[in-house]
Amino acid sequence: MPFPSALLDRLERAVRRYGAGTPTDRVELASAISPLGVSLDPDYAEFVERFGGCYVGVPVYGLRNSDLLEHVSVVDLTLRFRRDGWPGTDPGLVVSFDPAGNPLVLTPGGPVTSYDHDAGRAYELAQGFAALLDQHTED
Repeated sequence: MPFPSALLDRLERAVRRYGAGTPTDRVELASAISPLGVSLDPDYAEFVERFGGCYVGVPVYGLRNSDLLEHVSVVDLTLRFRRDGWPGTDPGLVVSFDPAGNPLVLTPGGPVTSYDHDAGRAYELAQGFAALLDQHTED
């Protein structure tokens, strides 16, 4: 599903400002994440297909990221949080983390959730990946 044009314009401005990663086609991305047992979210796939992993007001990890992000793939990031026992990471894909180090998890069905280790609770950040981008990408 294509991003709304206003959001896409903001994303493109952010990518020009902060730099893009290496784009990855949907087939390669789906193949890479399949061992994690998650399905490919169409909005996330579109983002990574256009921009790779990069910062757009929030860091978004892909398979190959811009120099501004840690050089770790979304697969490795997800596995890292799962190995460390973070609640809520098993059913989803860890696409980012917040400044406190809490994972941002794209869950099946679309909500983006996080688990705040300081508060000891999970919460929903956005109804879907595009909504998360819309909240964080500057005008």
